[in-house]
Amino acid sequence: MNDPYEFDLLHIHTEDSDDEPGEPSLDKELVLHGEHVRGPRRPMVISVAGHTDAGSLSEQLAEGLLGTLPHRQVASFDVDELFDYRSRRPQVTFTENRFSDYQGPRLDLFEVRDAMDRPFLLLTGDEPDFQWERVAETVLKLVDQLDVKLIVAVDSLGLPTPHTRPVGVTAHGNRRDLIEGMSTWSPNAQIEAGLSQILELRADEAGRDVVGYTMHVPHYLASGRYPQVAVAALEYAGAACELMLPTDELREAARSVEADISRQVEQAPEIAQLVQKLEANFDQYSSTAQRSLLVKQDDVVPDAEELGAAVEEFLRSRPDDVIPGSAEAPDSTETNDGEAPPQQSTD
Repeated sequence: MNDPYEFDLLHIHTEDSDDEPGEPSLDKELVLHGEHVRGPRRPMVISVAGHTDAGSLSEQLAEGLLGTLPHRQVASFDVDELFDYRSRRPQVTFTENRFSDYQGPRLDLFEVRDAMDRPFLLLTGDEPDFQWERVAETVLKLVDQLDVKLIVAVDSLGLPTPHTRPVGVTAHGNRRDLIEGMSTWSPNAQIEAGLSQILELRADEAGRDVVGYTMHVPHYLASGRYPQVAVAALEYAGAACELMLPTDELREAARSVEADISRQVEQAPEIAQLVQKLEANFDQYSSTAQRSLLVKQDDVVPDAEELGAAVEEFLRSRPDDVIPGSAEAPDSTETNDGEAPPQQSTD
């Protein structure tokens, strides 16, 4: 990889991390201009805010990870090359006689450490307006240079599902052990593409291990912040990548949102009737035989508190460098202790 223009869309960040005393040290050997990258192979989680970002998933996921876990910025995309500022104008604060707090578009790559000090990469920010193919090509070069072992893309759609049922998912990608039997809805349809879909498609064509989880957000809640979808997305991404990702604050926010929604539904009989119809439709058509990385096939799916404990126990039971179903694993359809691949949370 000697082409000096191979990362011409990127600003490379080479400064040392700002680790707090007592925090795990981040890998200073993670570089983009070298023969190879030292250390364990990392998964990459991708979450970009575009047309498939119902419930403000991407923003909540980034806040939940970067606000809790040790991290450093590895690179950022050149936003002036990628965004049409006049089509979706950025925000700036005006106070009395001065401007401040300009909130421009971003697309950044971070190195993050999970709660068990396991490294992973996070690509997060806004979906570009231009040059999707060049962005995809750049991401794939990053995947090669950083020796990424698995790409996991998470996004969300507003669908006619009730908030009183578990967050549904459509799983896709080329790692059958991480997607098979998980989807609550798997349509055959032409859909509008986004950068996330292009990245998954190009990664698949390049022979890279890639999976995606599209979360289902109740359409009447899609325009606001819906913490439940971020909790579910972190559970799927964490299980696929064998990471312990933080969800406590999001779960607390989800309980508050749930209580607020319930109060509003109780005060509006017409909304209550709509929710009942959505519940009946969901119960009729949703799958009842989904798999999970976190529970055995003959077990009942755990509630939110049990699920957190199950995630931790699952990760502790796994070798550091083996993904279920990979060439190093003993079986492509089961984990080492007989568990089957991921299922939606009941939270």
